[in-house]
Amino acid sequence: MEARDTRWWFAIFLITVSCLSVGARLPGCGQAQAGQKDLQRLTVGYSPISGATLPFFIAVEERLFQKHGLEVAPVFFGGSPLINVAILAGEFPIGISGGGAIISSRLGGTDLTAIGSLRSVLTIDAWAKPEIKSPAQLKGKSVAITRIGTSTYFAGLSMLDSFGLKRTDVVFIQAGGTGESLAALMTGRVDVAMIAYPYDLTAKKAGFHLLFRPSETEYGLFPTTVIAARESWARDVKNRKVAIDFLRALNEGLLLARENATVSKRALSKYTRVNDDAALQSSFDFYKSAFSSTLRIVEKAMANALKFIDHPKAKQADVKQFYDNSLVDEAMK
Repeated sequence: MEARDTRWWFAIFLITVSCLSVGARLPGCGQAQAGQKDLQRLTVGYSPISGATLPFFIAVEERLFQKHGLEVAPVFFGGSPLINVAILAGEFPIGISGGGAIISSRLGGTDLTAIGSLRSVLTIDAWAKPEIKSPAQLKGKSVAITRIGTSTYFAGLSMLDSFGLKRTDVVFIQAGGTGESLAALMTGRVDVAMIAYPYDLTAKKAGFHLLFRPSETEYGLFPTTVIAARESWARDVKNRKVAIDFLRALNEGLLLARENATVSKRALSKYTRVNDDAALQSSFDFYKSAFSSTLRIVEKAMANALKFIDHPKAKQADVKQFYDNSLVDEAMK
């Protein structure tokens, strides 16, 4: 064998060893590993683009899904109801949604269910124009949310309820996304915006003030960010394995979101397009205690969401029909 051939084979050996040791983070490693193991392709709809979805962002960016045999393609949808409709239409089997939207869908006759939860705390705050200083001044005002039926909508309802106001006392404006809600507030199109970190920091710097923070009230326990799937899909043995692998990878992302500032800020910056390190650090500090320590769904949180659902069957509904912790339990074994 010629010397150049020996050097070539030695270079291939070094690349292979490097790929294995760093988890396929080097250029070209992804192609090398793809040849070694066929990955299950999985499209996943998600919302919102904020720190609330950070564990999912981390799992994508740190290739945690590949580690568990999945090639996940994230697709943004402007609100949980749209994600749920897409799941029911067969566009993809799993989505990052809101617990309230799943309850509404299920009461409407679908078999949608929550198979895991990233947060059981409502971390969506109300930021208002400086002139709005009291709850009474909200009457007749406009409030930006992402969409009706999303967690931002339920955060708005909790604000009204805590202030002794009715749903009809304000006008909800569907902005389509958290960033869009902030933009509506900044440009004067609305009087109040239901937004989350890191967008809260921008609102504060611009002179708007915090009007309501549900996490500091009785309304705080809420299934804000859950993993949605069809019950009929999850019953299939093959699909169940996919769901369990997905939850295992997501659980690793959840752990990093609670403990690793560097990884968290890198993923958050990419998806929110916020490059200010102080804002990213503040977001990490805020969410690390808000994220659940486990992917298990909290029954009380689902029960709190059920209270806000405007449906004739809501009062008599058994909260256990809206979620299934068995996949998380199996994934964590």
